[in-house]
Amino acid sequence: MVSHCTKVSNSQCTKCSFWYRPDSNKIACNSHVELWLIIVCVIVLLIVIIVLIMFLGYFTKRVLDYRKEEALRKKYCIFDMSRSNVEFHSTDNPDVVINKEVIHFTIDNQNDNEETVQIPVNKETRELICIGNKGKNTIKVQFSVKEGCDKYEIRTNPQLMTIPKGKALEFEVFIKPLCSCFVEDIIKLFSLDMKKGTTIESNIKIKAETELSTRLDPDELKEEKKIGEGSFGIVYLGEFRGNKVAIKKMKESDRQQSSLDEFEKEVVMLDKFRSEYIIHFYGAVFIPSKICMVTEFAEFGSLSVLIKKRDISQVSMKLRIKFMLNAAKGISYLHSNGILHRDIKPDNILVVSLDENEQVNCKLTDFGASRNINMMMTNMTFTKGIGTPVYMAPEILNKIRYKQSADIYSFAITMYECFGWCAAYPKSQFQFPWSIADFVTQGNRRTKAEAMTNEQYDLIDQCWKQNPDERIPIDVVVAKLEEL
Repeated sequence: MVSHCTKVSNSQCTKCSFWYRPDSNKIACNSHVELWLIIVCVIVLLIVIIVLIMFLGYFTKRVLDYRKEEALRKKYCIFDMSRSNVEFHSTDNPDVVINKEVIHFTIDNQNDNEETVQIPVNKETRELICIGNKGKNTIKVQFSVKEGCDKYEIRTNPQLMTIPKGKALEFEVFIKPLCSCFVEDIIKLFSLDMKKGTTIESNIKIKAETELSTRLDPDELKEEKKIGEGSFGIVYLGEFRGNKVAIKKMKESDRQQSSLDEFEKEVVMLDKFRSEYIIHFYGAVFIPSKICMVTEFAEFGSLSVLIKKRDISQVSMKLRIKFMLNAAKGISYLHSNGILHRDIKPDNILVVSLDENEQVNCKLTDFGASRNINMMMTNMTFTKGIGTPVYMAPEILNKIRYKQSADIYSFAITMYECFGWCAAYPKSQFQFPWSIADFVTQGNRRTKAEAMTNEQYDLIDQCWKQNPDERIPIDVVVAKLEEL
């Protein structure tokens, strides 16, 4: 009898029990490893391990989520609706209620316990809203806010929350207006029934009014007609909140980062200036596709245009002196605040009135080239060629360091053109820009124009000295103009 043999034929073992095989002579059963069984066992074991890991992972996640939700519930003030005196209103979801139908953003005034209707621009303002679950199942709620909105940003805290039945949760809603505007919009509240798996959305109204700032809402601007164009862009006559304004729009082709940086610089500069001799700055639109600057509209255009279009007999000397006095006071305001204009010329002096009895007849504008003198002196870096060649001081033409006296030189040339009612460098004598530069850097100056007095020319001469230190300061210029 052969051990482990289960079938015999012709005195030979032809089949053995499991894990054994007949030898070559078929007279004995030898042990034999079944690889397929080992492979199957390994695969089964791996499956069991993977299933256990997945189960443990799922269980761990559920436990962590539960703990997280519990911590959030403690943090975000979940309360029992039946024990609360909060008055709730229905929504589009019969299981979800809210304590206010409109989220109206206001500012609490701690001094007199009153609310201020207007909220700040470019800062977050917070309001609270309670969301309640009066259904039979736990719900998960989340606010969905409008994306790509140009006028404001909005967020909620928490963003997503689970609310058990009979409970309510207080949400914080934050709005950040990006410009001065009126906001009347909706945000969506999504509620998921955790048992049924159904989601229902509800609309909640939001309302806000901002303070008036220099970040403007493009929808409040009304363009009427094009009144000018230059390398900087196009200027339109328009209206803003009942005021006639000039709308300076950047050309599409110029909306590169360097141009946008210059635009930002001018806006920041204008926002600091508050003087009756500086053109009033209403604000700017910063929305990428609608970038523009809004300033006071000067009915009579620039002094440069007036000199070209009106005969000298139509503009009295008294008025021309007032033009220069107003402009000098504008420059004085800038210099007293440590600012260089760096592009003083008739083009940048806007005429607002031709009435000699008016206190202000013209104002300074165009501060794209302006710069803080303290920053310039600290960094010792000066942009070459800033300004217009005709009005450039010798030190700028020679590409050396300059300061406030460079504005005085530019104003001297401006006074020459205003008092003389003529071009300082007529093309008949100065055909090319470099001929003006050579003339000035060599210490030459124009002779007195026929229309100006000796006193006026003497004042101009004190302002265009070759040596910057010999030029009189702007406050002295103002005093001398008042004496003319």
